[in-house]
Amino acid sequence: MHRLRPAILLLLIAASPALHAQTKSTSGTIKGTTKINSEIYIPLREREEVQVIPLVDTLDCDKEYLFRLRFSAKYSFSELFFDKGLATRVDSFLSIRPRSARTEGADTATLRIIGFSSNNRILLYHKFILLPHERVFPVLNPAGSTNITVGHLALERDMVYSQKDFPDKCSFGFEENGRINKDNKITGITISLVNRHVSKNFYVKGDVPTDEMIKEVRKVKKGTTMYIRLDIKNGRKSKSVWTRFTLGDGGE
Repeated sequence: MHRLRPAILLLLIAASPALHAQTKSTSGTIKGTTKINSEIYIPLREREEVQVIPLVDTLDCDKEYLFRLRFSAKYSFSELFFDKGLATRVDSFLSIRPRSARTEGADTATLRIIGFSSNNRILLYHKFILLPHERVFPVLNPAGSTNITVGHLALERDMVYSQKDFPDKCSFGFEENGRINKDNKITGITISLVNRHVSKNFYVKGDVPTDEMIKEVRKVKKGTTMYIRLDIKNGRKSKSVWTRFTLGDGGE
């Protein structure tokens, strides 16, 4: 009878995906799982608890992808992480904008989703293949350049800015070739703050960020990457623009 106990224990773990997701592995050899920040994540594909529709394997950089994010009745959304670009969730939709520092070959990126229920949580992941685009560096003030602005400051991509550049009651704008077109109406703002300890996403309609957004920007640590995405409408035409930069000062 004592010889049967290890086999019974393995069957119980395999029969409970949620328990399996919570359990930390010391060996890292459990088939199909991966260990990220000491947590065990299980593959997202063919899971009933959380579904990303359609779940593709390859993403083209510099394009935006919109997926439907569906949770079972037992689970609700908790956290979302994407390590190569910007991923945001609005209601039941997931938007992904992949980015890669490579200029040739292929890259990989990992999406992580955490669902929560009253008794436990489930940690899921999916690896994408990224197809980067060839780029010529450096590009200084290229023709047709666009910038997101905060107040009178143009936020150039991959630069470093102070958190003091985001005062209370600030508003965002959008300029093309150094000019602001008054026909461009900002209909939505998405802000993401990402560092090694935290990933936070915020969304609001209109061109004015909420007090909560600015409060989070002001309190994150030095070295945090900040993404801003603006949804813009001009007559019947709609588009989205985004920028990424580093916050150079913050609380410890």
